[in-house]
Amino acid sequence: MGSSLKTLQICTIGLELVPPGDHDSNGSGVLDGVTEGLEMIEDEGMRILIVGAGAIGSLFAGKLAGSGLDVTVLSRGERLEAVRAHGVELRESTSSSVERYPVRAIPSLAPDDRYDFVLVVVQRTQIEALLPTLAANRSPNFIFMVNTAAGYQSYVDAVGAERVMVAFPSAGGEVDGDIVVYRIGRGLVRLFQTTTVGELVHASSDRVRVLVHMFRKSGIPTVTCGNMDDWQKTHVAVVCAIAQALYKHGGDPVSLSRNPADIRLMVAAIQEGFAVLRCLGHRITPRKLWYLRLPGFLVAGVFSLVLRTDLAETAMARHARRAVNEMSALNCELMDLVEASRMKTPAIRALAMVVPVFD
Repeated sequence: MGSSLKTLQICTIGLELVPPGDHDSNGSGVLDGVTEGLEMIEDEGMRILIVGAGAIGSLFAGKLAGSGLDVTVLSRGERLEAVRAHGVELRESTSSSVERYPVRAIPSLAPDDRYDFVLVVVQRTQIEALLPTLAANRSPNFIFMVNTAAGYQSYVDAVGAERVMVAFPSAGGEVDGDIVVYRIGRGLVRLFQTTTVGELVHASSDRVRVLVHMFRKSGIPTVTCGNMDDWQKTHVAVVCAIAQALYKHGGDPVSLSRNPADIRLMVAAIQEGFAVLRCLGHRITPRKLWYLRLPGFLVAGVFSLVLRTDLAETAMARHARRAVNEMSALNCELMDLVEASRMKTPAIRALAMVVPVFD
C-alpha cells in the first residue's frame, strides 16, 4: 500500500471528564444512570463483527480485541490481506509504539454467521450497497456508525427496527501503510462530541448498557442518547457548515481563520441549521452544544482561534478533504431538511454552492 497516508474518517475525540450535557435525561440528550452496574456486565464469549477496516473500523476492532473480545473484521482488497497477515496494527498519534491485535478477517458475510454485535463502520456513500447483505444475516444487533441526517428508514426496511442500533464514534485516524495512526484524545474536545450510542426499539436484553460497557472497557469513552436521530441531524448541521467553509479555502483551516467574513458565514449557517431542526420538531442534541447558539460574533471569535490549532486540522479539515463525496451526500440531506422547513437560509445556501478545490 506504500507509505503515503490513506483514508478514512476523522471525527472528534473523548476524554475522562464528563462535560455538561452528557447526562441529559429528557430524551434529548444522554441518558442518566448508564454507569450503574456496568462493572457487573459479562461480555465474555461475545462475538463482534466490524464491517469496514478503514481507520475507525480498525481502531474499534483493535481496541475491542485488546479488551478480550472475539473480534472479526469484514473487509476487502489490500486491507483484508493486511489484517489477515498482521492482524490490526495501531499506533497512537503521540507514540512510536505499534500495537498489534490478532483478529479474524473475512471477505464476505454468510447469512447463518451469527455475531452478538455487528458494527457497521463505513461512509454514508457506502451503506446502501451493504444493506442487502446485512438483511440476509441472522445477527440480532446491527450498530450503524454512519454519518446521516436522513433518518433510519432504510436500515429498518433492511434488518427490522428491533435489530437497529445507532452510534457515532468520537475518534480519528488514518491508514498509513498497514498501520492505523489513531487519536482517542484527552482534552476539551469532548465538549463538542463523545462516542454516543442509542437504539430505535428498547430491548429487554439491555444491549445499550452492554455496548457502553464494551466500549469503555476497551478505552473508548462512551455515553448514550435517547434520540440518535436528533443527535445526528444536529451533528450534520454543524459539520456541513464547517466543511463547506473550509472548502472555500482549499480545505485549509488557517486560511479560513484569517477571513472573519467567512467564519461569520459558517456560524450563521450552523445557527440556521439549528433553526431548521427546531422548526421541524427536532431538539438540538446534545444540550452541551448550547454555546453554538450564543450571539454569532462570540461564536465566530472562538472559531477564529480554534481554526488555528492542530485540532482544527486533525478533527475538522483532514476529514473534510478526504470525504468530499460523503460531505456532498450530507449536504443534500441537510438541504432536504431546509426545503421541508420552508425557512430562509441564506448562509446555508451560500455555502452549499461552494465546490471543493484543493491545491
